[in-house]
Amino acid sequence: MKLYSLESSDPRLLGPYRLLWRIATGGMGRIYLARQEAPGTPASAAGPNGTVVDHGLVAVKTLLTEGIVSRPDRERFAREVQLAGRVDCAYTATVLDADAEAERPWLAIEFIPAPSLAELVVSAGTLPADAVRWVAAGVARALVELHGLRVVHRDIKPLNILLPHDGPRLIDFGISHAHDHTSSTTTIGTFAFTSPEQACGNKSTAASDVYSLGATLFFLAVGRPPYEQTDHPIGVLALVQRGELNTSGLPPELEPLILPLLEVDPGRRPAPSDVLRDILSGLDQATADRGAERWLPGAWTALIDEYAEQGRELRDGTVDVDAAEAPTQMKSEGTPEGSDGASSEMREQLLEALRKQQDALARAQAEEQAEAEARKLARQEEEERRLREQARKEEAERRERERTEQERNEKEQKERQREESERATREKTATAAPKLDDSKGWGGPLLVVAAIIGVLIWQPWGQPDDDTPTSGPSTPPFVSSSDSLDHIDSGTDTSSSSSSGGPDYTEPPESVTSTPEPDPTEDAFKAVSYGDCLDVVDTGYGGHSEYDWSEEEPNTTSCGYGARVRVTGTTGDCASGVDKAAWSYYSTTSEERTTLCLTGQYHQGDCLLATRDGNTVSSIAMLSSPNCADQMVPAAYNEILVVTAIYRATAGAGTEVCRHGQYDANSYWSINVDDDATMLCLKAYD
Repeated sequence: MKLYSLESSDPRLLGPYRLLWRIATGGMGRIYLARQEAPGTPASAAGPNGTVVDHGLVAVKTLLTEGIVSRPDRERFAREVQLAGRVDCAYTATVLDADAEAERPWLAIEFIPAPSLAELVVSAGTLPADAVRWVAAGVARALVELHGLRVVHRDIKPLNILLPHDGPRLIDFGISHAHDHTSSTTTIGTFAFTSPEQACGNKSTAASDVYSLGATLFFLAVGRPPYEQTDHPIGVLALVQRGELNTSGLPPELEPLILPLLEVDPGRRPAPSDVLRDILSGLDQATADRGAERWLPGAWTALIDEYAEQGRELRDGTVDVDAAEAPTQMKSEGTPEGSDGASSEMREQLLEALRKQQDALARAQAEEQAEAEARKLARQEEEERRLREQARKEEAERRERERTEQERNEKEQKERQREESERATREKTATAAPKLDDSKGWGGPLLVVAAIIGVLIWQPWGQPDDDTPTSGPSTPPFVSSSDSLDHIDSGTDTSSSSSSGGPDYTEPPESVTSTPEPDPTEDAFKAVSYGDCLDVVDTGYGGHSEYDWSEEEPNTTSCGYGARVRVTGTTGDCASGVDKAAWSYYSTTSEERTTLCLTGQYHQGDCLLATRDGNTVSSIAMLSSPNCADQMVPAAYNEILVVTAIYRATAGAGTEVCRHGQYDANSYWSINVDDDATMLCLKAYD
C-alpha cells in the first residue's frame, strides 16, 4: 500500500494515537495510519459492542482544515461519528474510538491491510463473471446490514471497498463529506459512481447505494464506469443526471445482475436483500462462502497477499517508520547528487513520494472544485424548480380568477337574458291585446259584430258530422316541431287548398344530421394508458374535500425521479386510499365521462401540504407538490411537510424508525401508502 511521510502541517498525536504515516488525502478529510502508544493509555479498549478490541494499528480520520474548526463543521463531524458508530458488522471497518470535541476532531477505525477494488482493477485487470458475483454478494451483505440499521452509506465506489482474503469490507461512512453545507442527507459522491438523484442534488436513500453498487460492479467487469468517457467531471455529472448510460462491453451473463441496479427510477431498483438472494441462488452453494482464492484471478490474489504481508510487517514493527521518514530529512539537508547508491535510491523514493503527493493534492483540489461546481449547479436547479413552482402556482391562481370571473359573467348574462325575455313577453302581450274604448258605449255593439263575423267565417252548418265521410282532399293537421314527420299521411295531396280556402301545405324538409365537433380534452383523457405518469399535482386550492389539479387535461411524462402521480386504471372503477384519487372529465359533445385512477409516487425530499395543530396533523394533501420553501400555502392548509425517509411498512413500526440517532429532537409523523406496503416518514420543513 502507498504510505506517505508526515508533513509539517500534520499532527503527531490525535487522542491516544501516535500518527505514523499518511495513507490518503481527500477533498475534505485526511487518513493516517497510527498506533496507540501514548503514555498512560491502555493497549486495548472496549469496542462498540462491548468486546475488548486490541487497537494495535488503526486508521485515524480527521477533518482537512486550517486553523479553528467551525461549529457547523464540528457538528457535522459529530453526526457522522455517531452514524458510523451505529455500524458493527463483519462487512465493514469497525469504529474503535472518536472525539468530535477535540481541538482537531478525529475518528479511529479498524486498520484493514488490503487493496481497494479501484487499485485491483487498475493493477490486475477486470474480473470474470463469477468473481463479480462473489464480490457483489459481499457488498450486498454489507448493505443489508447497513440499511437494516437505517444507515445509508452515500458513497459506494471501488475506492471505498477493500478486499482482503475473507471478502469485501466497506469503509468511509461519509466523513469526507462533513463539509457539505447543503444538507446532512444530501451528498454528491464520486460522480461516475453516484446515483442520478444524488447528482441532481436530491436526498440520498438506500436506493442510491444500490445504484452506486451497480456502477461499481460494472467497473469491475468492464474496467470503466458505465458512461461515455469525458475528461471534465461536470460532463460526467451531466450524464449521470440524465441517466445516459453506456453499457457496451458488459458481458451478457452479468446483465440480469447489473442493469436492474442502474435503473434511473429509484423505485425500480431491487433491494440489497433481493440482490443477495439472486446471487446466492446462482453461485455454487458449496463454495459460496469460500475466500478470495476460490473466485479471484491469480493477479488479484497476489496483490491481496502483498498487502497482507505488508500489514503483518507494520503490526510487528519490522518497518522502521523513522528510517522511512529519512528521505524527507535528507532532502532538506541537500544531500549531493554524488552520494552512494543507498542515498540515490532514497532520493528516487523521495521524488516518487513527492510526485504522488502532488498528484493526490491535485486530484483532491480537482474533486473539491468539481464538488463545489456540482453544489452550485444543484442550488441553481433548486432555484429554477422553485421559480417553476411559483409560476405554476400563479398560473393556477390566474385560472381560478378567470374561472370565477367567467362564471360571474355567465350568471349576469343569463340574468339579463331572462329580464329581456320577460320584458319582450310583456310588450308582446300588451300589443296583442285589443284596446276598446267604451267611453261612447261602443264596446257592446262591437263585440256583437265580432261574434257574428266569427260565426260566418266558421259556418258550422257546412261542416260534416263526425260519422259522415267527406269527399276531396282533407286539410292535414298541424304538425308541431316535436312531432314526427311520419304522422303525416303520405297519400294526402298537400298541394291543393282546403274547401274552406285555407293556405297550402308543403312537405317539410328532411332533417340534416351534423357531425359533432371533436373534444380535445376528452381525446387527451382517452389517450392516457395504464402505467403512464402524469405531469399534474393537486394545488390544494380545492380544500380538503376536492382536488384542484394543476392542469386542465392530462399530459404524460417520464415515470423517472420527480413524477408525482401514476395512472393505475382507466375504467373508472378506482380503488380508495390516502394516496389515491380519481380524475374525471365529462364531454358535452359525446355525453361520456372518462375517469383516470391515480396513485401517488413519493421520493425522499418531496414536500406535501398539510394541516397541523400543535403536534397533530389532521390532513395531508397526498398528491400535492408545493415548493418546500414556500412562505404561503392555500387557505385549507397551514404547514409543509417533507418526506425524510421511505421504509417498507412493518407491523408495529412507528415514528421511532424516522429518527436519526438519539440526539434527533425533530417531531416526526408517519403515514402508510401503497396499500399499506410502504411507510413515509415526515417532518415539518425548516
